[in-house]
Amino acid sequence: MKKILFVLVSLLILDGGVMGASIPQGAPYWVKPGAFLEYKAQSYHPVGGGFYVDRNGTLIGISGPNVTVLFRITEVKKNNARVHVSITVTTKNSTFPVIVTYPNNATVHPFWSNGSVINITRTPNNITKVFLRSLIVGGDYLINLTNGWVYDFSGKAYGHTVLWNGFKENETFAIYKGKKVRIREVKVINATMNTYYSAFQKPNVIVHSEPVLVGNGRTFFDSFYNPGYDVCISFMMDPIPDFNAVGVYGFMWSDDMAASINEKLMKGQQGVPNVVWAPGVMLANASLGEPAETKASPPTGSGMKYIPLLALAVVAGAVLMWYRR
Repeated sequence: MKKILFVLVSLLILDGGVMGASIPQGAPYWVKPGAFLEYKAQSYHPVGGGFYVDRNGTLIGISGPNVTVLFRITEVKKNNARVHVSITVTTKNSTFPVIVTYPNNATVHPFWSNGSVINITRTPNNITKVFLRSLIVGGDYLINLTNGWVYDFSGKAYGHTVLWNGFKENETFAIYKGKKVRIREVKVINATMNTYYSAFQKPNVIVHSEPVLVGNGRTFFDSFYNPGYDVCISFMMDPIPDFNAVGVYGFMWSDDMAASINEKLMKGQQGVPNVVWAPGVMLANASLGEPAETKASPPTGSGMKYIPLLALAVVAGAVLMWYRR
């Protein structure tokens, strides 16, 4: 399913923590021990999105209707922040279960709660499916606060954190499965963006990467940022270095409400809408405090030059909805 969806989307686009530790200038003002960012996406369909994890060489697929992603800074030491990320997939108000999929011949030690299990089936094509009420995966990683790059505890680099901006066009932003991935475009969008957390006043910024080959399909990094807070408003798909550092790959999720509203807003639109909903997994809670002054300026002249990037994200969300129907 992921491969088909990737193709469809591709065709539509071209030493102990110190509480008072000083934060390097490259990091946003809100970065400190205890700071957190929580993102959510909810679906009306069986599959709002999914990802996979590698457990001892076995690729395990995980999908479900709703997802909550919580990033929490647990420690700041010298130029590094230790971050814990948890990805919680749930049914919530939907009757559709969380599904874990892996080969029958694989040895998989359960990383889910026994009390969450609804059913386990083995299909004729040698696939085991575990149906759950909820599932949590995640782990800890490091962010270099000088340059924003993500590392695991062995020192392996994965790329620039999704949590704040700092991306430049044509620069390598991620190392995805050994391949360098560059940023294709960084653009200012003269539109206010709604999220579950708040409405982020214009201007905002969209970051879009070059496509990455995954199997027979392609994926690309799309994320939105508010310059005043210097924080990620929403993100959609891999490469996401913060996830890759804890063994999560192929992440892709869409919020059905946001996708539906934006699809209607973009119909017959001759310019950038004044207000849109952030596509993908959007900010739902945060410890941002008072924002800094806005660093970006609204685009001059017509907003039409920014429509393709905004439409790209809207289309990606709409395709996710269409495919699940």
